[in-house]
Amino acid sequence: LAWSCHGHLASCSEDRTAFVWQWDKALSSWRAVLVELRAPRAALCIAWAPNGERFAVGLSSKDTAVCYYESQVQCWCALKVGRSKAAITAIAWHPSSQFLATGSTDCKCVVYDVNEAAMLPAPQAPFGAAQVTEDAGAWVNDVAFSPNGSVLAFVSQDSSVRFKNLAGGPQAAVDVVRWRGLPFLRATFVGNHSLVACGFDYVPVLFRESKDGKWQALGSLDCGPVAGLPGLPSAAPSTHRRESFDEARSRFKQSGSGTSLATKVEAAPVSSSWHTNTITCCGALSGSRFSTSGLDGQVMVWELTA
Repeated sequence: LAWSCHGHLASCSEDRTAFVWQWDKALSSWRAVLVELRAPRAALCIAWAPNGERFAVGLSSKDTAVCYYESQVQCWCALKVGRSKAAITAIAWHPSSQFLATGSTDCKCVVYDVNEAAMLPAPQAPFGAAQVTEDAGAWVNDVAFSPNGSVLAFVSQDSSVRFKNLAGGPQAAVDVVRWRGLPFLRATFVGNHSLVACGFDYVPVLFRESKDGKWQALGSLDCGPVAGLPGLPSAAPSTHRRESFDEARSRFKQSGSGTSLATKVEAAPVSSSWHTNTITCCGALSGSRFSTSGLDGQVMVWELTA
């Protein structure tokens, strides 16, 4: 699901369909508008452009559909861009709404030029041309642009976060920051110089840009009492050693116990509870706040305090 700035809700599904839902005041109900997605395989992710005029859908058919409203037929139509070697699992729009970043299971992160002026009435160059292509080291779980659009970040299944300063051009070096915990599923910028990533470790992790332009992991955000899982020593994630297979398996089996993990104090949750299962969604709010939700059924609002 994805909300637009105009209050429209877009949805996509593994049944290869997508819809845009609009509130009908006369009927006091939601009305579904068809999206001519033309997807031969499952639709995996969806995101609205910041200006709310278009949205993109990542497909298992190894390409991405950029959708726009066609008033003559009163439905949303799609133009396909890019061609990866595997399914598109993550998408993010540049704040200007003119560039689209995609991440896929072929271990690539690509930024496409989807300038609206080159899209209608008929696609023309350079619409859909790849501007940046980077190796992600593993399949990509999420991609994100900083609020000012100068930094591109993407998280991979190898427990790393990669940052690329777009001001340096397509050939600029990528700053790789590795995390010694479990992989991240979602990432979001909280301001232009801080990023929060979360996933299988139950707690968000803060990354921050230093004065010399390098990114580093500051550690997990505090989310409750410091207590180790049964049978495992208590230790802050920032000092975790690499777990053996048996330790990881033991941790997985005991993950449903509801005991929180030890964390480094960097932020405070607004509520008095904390996540006890995988975090599957993360979104930036105003100021230094962001929200998370997970498989434990909780939605939390956090505020960075340092």
